[in-house]
Amino acid sequence: MPLIQYHQWKTKMFRDFLLYVSPIFVSLFLPDSLALHFLHYFVYIRTLYFYDHVTELDGIENLFNYYYERITDYYGKKSQLCTLHLHLHLKDQVLKHGALVFTSCFARESYIGQSVKWCLGRKYILEQFITWYSVDRSLALKNSMKLNDIFYVEKFIGNYINMLLIQNYQDKLNLCSIKKKMNLTGSNFFSRYSRGLKLFHSRAYTRSGYGISYFVSISNENCLMKRKTCFGDVLFYFDCDDRHYAFVKKYKCINFSFSDALPTVSVPQFISDKLNFYYGFYNHKQFSYKIIPVADISNKVINMKWSNDTFVYTDVVYMTTSSTSFSRVRRSTAGISKRYDEQEYVLVSFPQLNKHS
Repeated sequence: MPLIQYHQWKTKMFRDFLLYVSPIFVSLFLPDSLALHFLHYFVYIRTLYFYDHVTELDGIENLFNYYYERITDYYGKKSQLCTLHLHLHLKDQVLKHGALVFTSCFARESYIGQSVKWCLGRKYILEQFITWYSVDRSLALKNSMKLNDIFYVEKFIGNYINMLLIQNYQDKLNLCSIKKKMNLTGSNFFSRYSRGLKLFHSRAYTRSGYGISYFVSISNENCLMKRKTCFGDVLFYFDCDDRHYAFVKKYKCINFSFSDALPTVSVPQFISDKLNFYYGFYNHKQFSYKIIPVADISNKVINMKWSNDTFVYTDVVYMTTSSTSFSRVRRSTAGISKRYDEQEYVLVSFPQLNKHS
């Protein structure tokens, strides 16, 4: 959604803007000193939102101290709100309760919203809810999810597949299969692939709508960049010799850093390293066709334009899912048609502005 439509955003969109898009925006359009000031706050929040190891939190409060002590220089004394000061205590809460992504209220709100859908009409809602909640709980053991279901179980879905698209790429697929010495005779093709709660689409999926879940990050130990991941565009999935693969357009990474976009200020090494860990740059005109194991697909990504030929992407490392991820009971008499509950991320559209405007 274009930034000029921010007045139509919901809370989730502002959150996603902060967590994924804001560093790109401030680096491109704000004065360097103001952008650097905000990046201290961003790295602080992004680290608390999700981290791989608790040691990443060591000294992280210093970033917020820097941001808070200098906020009046940019925004005036009225910016020193109590709610902003409370951010300093977030680290203690994270150490006690876990990363912010796991302590959100969105999951609870989503469950309530989904539960209301069990009810038909507006009469006796509480009675209807209790009835269908009891039915749902009676099936809980049968429908409950295990740890493997959340993170590891793989599924391949072949419906709603565009076979014409696959035929158009058949020659390129054959060339890649010859290089890998693969025999594709009898291979089956798939439009979607799920690993745990993560659902990835492909270009061959005909019902993706505005979703772009075919944009993914691909693990690549041979990549020259420290992130060891590349940006990929999944065309379709297929199996061969009881193994599953993805046919992708893999784009060439380029050596670029956020520090290069802020030439008039000195970006601390810690912040620069964090940003380079979160974001990767690539040339959208330089790509090659590859066959990769599906295990090399890491995450969905948010993709943004940086300059004419350069794009930047960042992983959506964790996505909260609605309660429909669990096979909950629904009223068969309520006339509820199938709904698409997958959360999608779309390209971010920036206004045509110049830096410092």
